[in-house]
Amino acid sequence: MRKLTFGLILLLSGCVSTNITSNKAPGYTGKIERLYIMVRGSDSAKPFFNSFNNSLSESLKSRGIETSYYYFDPLSLENEDDVMNKINEFGPNLVMMIQQTESRSTMNQYGWGSTNTGGTFDIKLLEPDSKSPVWRANLKADAQFGLTESARRSSEKLIEKLILDKLL
Repeated sequence: MRKLTFGLILLLSGCVSTNITSNKAPGYTGKIERLYIMVRGSDSAKPFFNSFNNSLSESLKSRGIETSYYYFDPLSLENEDDVMNKINEFGPNLVMMIQQTESRSTMNQYGWGSTNTGGTFDIKLLEPDSKSPVWRANLKADAQFGLTESARRSSEKLIEKLILDKLL
């Protein structure tokens, strides 16, 4: 039974692939203390983003970092000033912008439906009053059996990269 369980865990963990590359502004020494996260992506990726945000927020909270999250709804009537007011009300020292740049899906075995199985995301960290990022990353997430596990793993990889780049 243990061999079967171990084999299943190994098989499922092998079906999630997450890669991240980053670039930090030379001379930037700030750390994330209070983070406002803004996400822009397709409607079909919203479940991924919700899982990703929950995992990321929990991990940051365990490090003493407070977060607030905003998902840009494609049909939202809010303008840029409304969003800036939300950021200013929260008072972050950094703003993380996550933009979905690519989506991947797999057709089901019957050929009439598909499941989102991957995406690529551009991630930027900016100081609230700046338009130039202090850090930027490219995150590629893929999962054979859906994106819930991929969201958790992507969050872990992002945290690892932020630690490696001395932002946490």
